[in-house]
Amino acid sequence: MYVTRRLPTFALGVFTIFGALGGTAVAADWQAGAPAEWKQVLEAAKKEDPVVLAGQPELQKPLSEAFERDTGLKMDFIAGGYNELDARFQQGARAGKPTIDMYFAGGTAVMQAKDGILEPVNTMLMLPGVTDTKNWIGGFIKYEDNAKKHVIIPSEYVHGWPLFDANKIKPGTLTKWKDLLKPEFKGKIAAYDPTVPGPGQAVGMFLAASFGMDYVKALYQGQDVKLVRNPRQLVEWVARGTYPIALAALATHIEAFKKEGLINLYVPQMEDAAGILLGGSSLIEVAKNPPHPNAIKVFVNWYMSQPGQFVYSNIWKVPSRRLDVKVEGIPDYVVPKDGMKYNEQYTEEWYTTFRPKFAAEITKMIDR
Repeated sequence: MYVTRRLPTFALGVFTIFGALGGTAVAADWQAGAPAEWKQVLEAAKKEDPVVLAGQPELQKPLSEAFERDTGLKMDFIAGGYNELDARFQQGARAGKPTIDMYFAGGTAVMQAKDGILEPVNTMLMLPGVTDTKNWIGGFIKYEDNAKKHVIIPSEYVHGWPLFDANKIKPGTLTKWKDLLKPEFKGKIAAYDPTVPGPGQAVGMFLAASFGMDYVKALYQGQDVKLVRNPRQLVEWVARGTYPIALAALATHIEAFKKEGLINLYVPQMEDAAGILLGGSSLIEVAKNPPHPNAIKVFVNWYMSQPGQFVYSNIWKVPSRRLDVKVEGIPDYVVPKDGMKYNEQYTEEWYTTFRPKFAAEITKMIDR
């Protein structure tokens, strides 16, 4: 069961971070109750500065600025695309000579954990504000790997819903996935390409798991679905009336178009399958024997604390699993609802058993 109530953010009192780090005053002492060895880690981290992280460009500036503000430590952030960064991270980690301390990964992180190239992060968690389970939904810190050591899922959101143009499809008239197979929708559906890793493939596999491969074939091929690999263009097509239906759209772009005044965009709750529960790029992979072991330990604790999770949640407008993180502008359709059954894809079982089969079949079937 999911707890959807979010507690207020920490009170607006201020504190000064350890003077040795030269930190500035910020709201709420996220280091409260730190053990004695925490200060030693901070001091050692100063000598390793900067920690090297890799991830999507949207994370670079806000994370770097907030991390330095709250800790006094600098960050060297390598921004780029998923395939490029994933290959670079794995190459160094597999060779035993990592140049990147940590990578903001997606669900495939669990496969790197199984290959033994990741450092356990559970033993890095030192601060009471992080380890206290009352701060987390369900009373626990969630991991993707069964061993609960290497891959934490600090943020979860609902994906997989369709996007409709209210000018073409009246709200409440199309409420079931199977209705998308009706003849009147042929040639009127666009989708993020399900043959490549990403949001499109996640939706394709969700539909395969929910209704079978025959449905996926009837939908994508039988309905002449227009495939695209530009997520913003996908939403723009619906906003401009080019296509009345889009599959695998991203909330970031939907909300951006809404702010521009395009109010015809709406996300329905489908009755026959609720959607997917994903962690996005909130997962962190720490390379085995990271170049900056103390600095990365500081980052992991900061990122898992209230200020770190607030920054991440605010960038992507997705809910954190922390109960003390409240961000304005998170759309209701991405927030997990209590009592709803979701297709969970960020699990070890999914990536080792179901995903390889579904991904191969979808790619073979939709080869254009």
